[in-house]
Amino acid sequence: MKKASVILGIAFVFCFVGLVAAQDEVMFNYQGRVKVKGSAFTGTGQFKFAIVNNAGNESLWSNDNTSAAGGEPSGSISISVSDGIFNVMIGDTSLGMSEINQSIFNHPNQIKLRIWFSDGTLGFQQLSPDHKLAHTELLGMAGGSDDFTIYVNGTTGNDEHNGLSPGKAKKTIQAAVDVLPERLKCNVIIDIADGTYREQVDIFDITLKTGKTLTLLGDETWTLSSPGDPTVRITGTDNDTTHEPIRSYGIYAINCYNIVIKGIATDYCSSTGIVNRSGFCKIYNCKSANNAVGFSCSQNAKIYYYDCLATSNSGTAGFIMSDNCSANMLNSSSLSNSEFGLFIDRFCSCIMQTSGKYSNNGRSGINVSAFSRIWFFDDFTGGEIKNNGEYGMWVRYQSHASDYGSKVTISGNTSGDTYTDHEGYLWP
Repeated sequence: MKKASVILGIAFVFCFVGLVAAQDEVMFNYQGRVKVKGSAFTGTGQFKFAIVNNAGNESLWSNDNTSAAGGEPSGSISISVSDGIFNVMIGDTSLGMSEINQSIFNHPNQIKLRIWFSDGTLGFQQLSPDHKLAHTELLGMAGGSDDFTIYVNGTTGNDEHNGLSPGKAKKTIQAAVDVLPERLKCNVIIDIADGTYREQVDIFDITLKTGKTLTLLGDETWTLSSPGDPTVRITGTDNDTTHEPIRSYGIYAINCYNIVIKGIATDYCSSTGIVNRSGFCKIYNCKSANNAVGFSCSQNAKIYYYDCLATSNSGTAGFIMSDNCSANMLNSSSLSNSEFGLFIDRFCSCIMQTSGKYSNNGRSGINVSAFSRIWFFDDFTGGEIKNNGEYGMWVRYQSHASDYGSKVTISGNTSGDTYTDHEGYLWP
């Protein structure tokens, strides 16, 4: 018999979580998509479900409790499918499913949902791949208000662990990020153990309830006055002898809101150490060195840098801000980069607070360009812009630098301490 062509396209497991605490039962909503012979199926489909271990050879639950060793259950569930899309509450006894005891989510390793589908004509076919399920508590992040910590340990961790205790830490930071839903109502900390992490951490489209934060927590003790680097390092190289970059970014956050990054060093990325694009982020006590760019924000991003250092980056700048973004620089510095210390471009605004040094860069310490503006607030004292290869502060293309006056020592810059062109304006 010719088999149906069935493709599982989209699956979301964080849509709804219902816990029946008195009976220790758990239900969760699942949405998926099926095609038959390349076309989206519409009609009443027959489905079978099982929850299996990571290897897929142990059945932890099935819709009729008949699945064994990850195999197909005997009974099926009828579900309406429209244009390929189906929704079902897994564990809903009113549909004829057996109850799910939440204890199976305490399995020490990753568990998965396995699905079989039939259009009623061509017989059952197992959909691929199996869908990863999170621990019950992690599922609760989507709708609950209890705070969570997810642990990461690059030495002792395993990405198949749930990450909810140091003894069951995940191995990579990305694996901890990947279990998060897109909307969070609670504070979440990803607690990263000391060590080197050879990965690019992508954080996309995560937002939090007002007043809540997602924190990537590294070295809690490192400051700009500490010897050495933060003890948590994300690097773009796999070879610490040649330092050849094989990853573009250390941390790449896009369209994320209320993200906090603390105590992390990023280095040897072919593009940028830490990126924030189209979101809101606070970065504390981080160091970015030997990348093309140290830190960047762009495309309407809002960012705060507290006690951060960009140094020895080989591309455009230690810090770059572009395309309608705004930033507060608090006691942050940019030193010995190949071109600019701080580069502000295209309708951006930057507030300088507390202090900061922008010295010994190959071109200018600070460049403000293309309708942008920089302010030095009253609490900014003891700043330095010294010994840069071209200008100390270069303001151009109808941009402004305001209130720097006696707050900043500008000296020893090769081409001049300050320079304006194309209607740039300095206001001491």
